[in-house]
Amino acid sequence: MGIWLDEHRPIEATIRIIHGDFHLANVMARHDRPEVAAIVDWELTTSGDPRLDLAWLLATSRGVGSFSAGAPGFPGWRELADRYADRTGLPLDDLAWWWTLACYKLGIILEGTNARAASGRAPVETGRDLHDRAVRLLTMAGQLVDGVLL
Repeated sequence: MGIWLDEHRPIEATIRIIHGDFHLANVMARHDRPEVAAIVDWELTTSGDPRLDLAWLLATSRGVGSFSAGAPGFPGWRELADRYADRTGLPLDDLAWWWTLACYKLGIILEGTNARAASGRAPVETGRDLHDRAVRLLTMAGQLVDGVLL
């Protein structure tokens, strides 16, 4: 996966301030209408390409993170990506690369906690759960690389 990411890196990147952990659990919605009220949990903010935030949301929205892509009222990944492209003006020709990077990165992070669980420094159940999620993320990344998912 790392080799594929290196060999297929986008030629151009747009550098802006990005969230770094953009998923639905970090989005607060208004209670009176379907609108974002705030985005929280900014301690991982950095400079980078904002498409990584979109990809992180996509990676965590397919049964791996805090919600499922099939959540009522939440757009599917294609609609979400289309809205993102329309509102930001950023091209998504290389969305598979950004999404693969997000899956790869998060999978590695989750396996780190699994390793801590294996050494007795985190609950075993947590390690197993996060390992299962990491496997799903890396499977998704493989599907993106193979052109199956997009």
